[in-house]
Amino acid sequence: MSASLTETNLAALFAALDADGDGHLGVHDFKTLADRMCARFAPDRASAHHRAVQAAYAGWWEQVRESADGDGDGRVSEAEFVAAADAHTGSGSGHLRVVLALCDVMFDITDADGDGSISREEFAGFYTASRLDPRLGESGFDGLDADGDGRITKEEFTSGIRTFLTSEDTTAPGTWLLGVTPA
Repeated sequence: MSASLTETNLAALFAALDADGDGHLGVHDFKTLADRMCARFAPDRASAHHRAVQAAYAGWWEQVRESADGDGDGRVSEAEFVAAADAHTGSGSGHLRVVLALCDVMFDITDADGDGSISREEFAGFYTASRLDPRLGESGFDGLDADGDGRITKEEFTSGIRTFLTSEDTTAPGTWLLGVTPA
């Protein structure tokens, strides 16, 4: 049986989170990702944005560890991550809640000019800092910009992330944020 779109997207997210490429997630992966975001968007360690990014990624790791690290070894495999996240992406779930809280922080730091929206250039910076293929950022931007005005609002951003994590609709904004295409 083939994986659902949500499971495929969660596997792609796992790969993006596995900062050291060792096939497991651990606290060091989330710390590395937080450090990359801070280096690009909030280099001042004393800034509220820097602290918010670090706290959001640490919170995400704690949620992943609590829900997916069944054997308590401090590492989460792709299978554990996908199963736990897929089981916990309902509207009231801890996983979705933590990811959406991170989205708020990431939106705020990515909106470099503070105009309340993310431009194509600002969005590209997010993908660069994440060390993701910039071409994914192009298609991701187009998918999230639901009204086609050349800007992503916080609502479009958050809705797209929610869709990425929960939707089986291949045409919904956000579904292809990490380049996953329907089989």
